[in-house]
Amino acid sequence: MPLYTMLCDECGAEQDIFRSVARIDADLPQCHGVMRRKVCAPMVIADIQPYQAMGVDVATGDAPMITSRSKHRDYLKRNGYVELGNEMPNMKKREIHGDFNVRAELAQAVKEVLPKHTA
Repeated sequence: MPLYTMLCDECGAEQDIFRSVARIDADLPQCHGVMRRKVCAPMVIADIQPYQAMGVDVATGDAPMITSRSKHRDYLKRNGYVELGNEMPNMKKREIHGDFNVRAELAQAVKEVLPKHTA
């Protein structure tokens, strides 16, 4: 997706925006005046290099070859993965089951067994 530089007619402020070529004039940023596209070469970000996924895809049962950003996003979403650093995981609160007195029981067992083995 191209990166465009917008320029305010009144104050001269510049702002960079990501837009598809078809939507360059949609939802323009607000400033003191009208924001217009500054004539300069747009920056286009290259797609990711292909890679072999580490996990198995639930759709195929195999670790797929990921060849684009869109395939990467689809793979993560389909398998319930979250790419750390980009989005905050929506972790569901889980109920924790178990006996939380285990530490006290272990300490008591050590006190009982230790004297027998140190003598």
